[in-house]
Amino acid sequence: MQVLLKNDIFNGNDGCQYRVVKTSSPTSGWVVNLSKAHSWPVERDFGVLRSHSQFDAKSTTCSKSPDFAFYSENARNRANAAYEAIKPLLLNADGSENADILDGTKRNRLVRARAEELGISKTTIYKYLNKWWSQGQSKYVLIPGSARNGLNQTSGTSGRGRTPEYGRYNVFQMGTEDIKRAKDFIEKRYIKKEHASLKGVHIDLIAKHYSFRDGNGDLVKRPEGEHPSIHQFRHILKTCFTPEDVKRGKKGDKNFDRENKPMTGSSLEEAVAPGHIYEIDATVFDIFLVAEANRHCIIGKPTLYLIHDRKTRLIVGFYLGLENASWTGAMLAILSIAEDKHALCEKYGHPYDPAHWPANGIFPAKFLGDRGEMASRNSDRICDGMEAIISNTQSLLPIGKGVVEAGFHAAHCAIKDLAPGYEPPMEAVKRRGTKYHLDAALTVEECTSLILGQVIKHNTTVMKNYPLSPAQVLSGWNAIPIQLWKKEVEHNGCAGANYTYDYLHLQLLPRTTDAPKSKKAKVTQQGIEFENCVYKSVDDDPTVRQWMVNAGLGKAPEVHCSYDLRLVDYIIVHSKGRTFKCKLAKDSARFSGYSFAEVEYVLAEEKRAEKLLEDGANQAEMNRRQRAEAIVTRAKAATKQARTGGARSARKADTAAERNAEKSRRRRAETTLPPTSSELKPVRNVITLHPSDHVGVGAHQQPRTLVEAAAERPRSPIDNLLRRKAQEKTHELTHL
Repeated sequence: MQVLLKNDIFNGNDGCQYRVVKTSSPTSGWVVNLSKAHSWPVERDFGVLRSHSQFDAKSTTCSKSPDFAFYSENARNRANAAYEAIKPLLLNADGSENADILDGTKRNRLVRARAEELGISKTTIYKYLNKWWSQGQSKYVLIPGSARNGLNQTSGTSGRGRTPEYGRYNVFQMGTEDIKRAKDFIEKRYIKKEHASLKGVHIDLIAKHYSFRDGNGDLVKRPEGEHPSIHQFRHILKTCFTPEDVKRGKKGDKNFDRENKPMTGSSLEEAVAPGHIYEIDATVFDIFLVAEANRHCIIGKPTLYLIHDRKTRLIVGFYLGLENASWTGAMLAILSIAEDKHALCEKYGHPYDPAHWPANGIFPAKFLGDRGEMASRNSDRICDGMEAIISNTQSLLPIGKGVVEAGFHAAHCAIKDLAPGYEPPMEAVKRRGTKYHLDAALTVEECTSLILGQVIKHNTTVMKNYPLSPAQVLSGWNAIPIQLWKKEVEHNGCAGANYTYDYLHLQLLPRTTDAPKSKKAKVTQQGIEFENCVYKSVDDDPTVRQWMVNAGLGKAPEVHCSYDLRLVDYIIVHSKGRTFKCKLAKDSARFSGYSFAEVEYVLAEEKRAEKLLEDGANQAEMNRRQRAEAIVTRAKAATKQARTGGARSARKADTAAERNAEKSRRRRAETTLPPTSSELKPVRNVITLHPSDHVGVGAHQQPRTLVEAAAERPRSPIDNLLRRKAQEKTHELTHL
């Protein structure tokens, strides 16, 4: 049988409910009957009052109630005064429980003496003792009832509400059903709709539940006092829903978490050492750029990628280019981790110091992205080749990678005062805003130089609000990224791994093994076909040549290739652990300099044009067949008429003689001599040109003949090509 403790509530065999006031032994103690009013403690045997099946231990009343500290000071003072009044009756001088107060024969004497001592009524003392024993033996139960009004009240507004001015109507008293309707409308029509107004939802509630149709079928709302007022409706909103419920419902969980969620924890909690976590992200850089070939032309805004080490805030890689946020841009940013920093600084005009790049070539144990390019199929190359982990934060939650987000802010702040063409984010949506794009003057290369300067400055200067530990501060550490990296590596080691640029480049390029089924490389007699282009080995490798021979014999090997989405000129072919660099064959050289997406678009346009001309080609074929059928019909009729009645097999009897005779007739008909120069006459059908075409032509000039016009016409590119080919042929014959 369950052991009962102080304040436990159980159901007795007599159908009454009891609370344990004090236990004398595991099987007996003092209890108070809660089912009877003004019941006092009595000592009983627990086994007599209850059975095993009837035990139902419950939490005490005070544990379910609000904390004592949440009541007003006045209410708490009154409860403390009540407790001080009965405390000498409950406890002895040494702090032990006074058993005499539980004994009914001694209780009256003790209460009368305490009442005379305090100068209050003994009824008041009895009231305090009854509350103490029956409601849970806690100061909370001694709080005056008025202080608890509204905390545990039943639903509805029965008998409450301010009287309307001038007594125009009686206050509508909301019951349980009315509150349920109001809560349902608020939840479904106000909270879950971003632009819904409370007044509009209140009108919908009245139209739905507090209106009727008149004789004309029109909907008429009930008069005031017969439906909840807007004040009552607003009261239900405030008491049944928290501000977070309303805000989260209207904005959505993700937007609420991004803008209003409390900031807890730190990004340093997960990072254990330098090189453990690199945060990577991209943003549209708020500056308009110009074309390098023609600075008058504006080419729009570039995309900026940044890679930060979470532990030390060090910028380990970046990329600025015209590629949209995609795997291509992410790949180039990751490649910058191992890029030759000396060549990089020299290219963009910055002094090179090896100390500025302590993480050069160090690949992290984990990349943290935002469900963009780092969640693509191509990102598997990081896991397979470098044994790193890719993790993605919740979408629309930039605080999950706050280090790199702060890096974007710092980059914008570094250039906004100096760079022409910078457009503040708010200006992009402002009406009649300043046309910042007309001030654009920087090229991609020049803007990259500005970003590189900001990267060096960030890595070599102290950061504000970086949480250095007291031991680090006392040891002389400074919150400078390159110093933090160096000291953290000395004390905690580095979680990253070192890779060369060439290895990273080969590993990060997309491969056909990772691509959808449509992207496959195929060996043919013409070369290696991939994405509508044909490739051949750069150095005419005999292995690739043998593949092409085998393809003609129906034994083409299976190959895969790595490719750069930005350029179709080269691919890297993989087969049995070997790699071969291949370039566009002459048949596909027309696409040189194009991206794979552009080639696909050009071919689609070419196919579309063919489809548009298909009807004309079909019409021409139909016309040709009609004319051919007419000729054939006439020929059949003439042949049938020419028959002499002989057998069909006799038609070939005189084939040789008739062939020679036909040949002679055609020679006489087709053979003519060209006219001599004296026989040539001026062409009379000369077309007179428009007067505007005679600019600079004298009146004495005579019209040209067709031969003269043909001799003087300008040469076309085809003429020049044929002439050059003929000269090359003549040159070859001369040297034989």
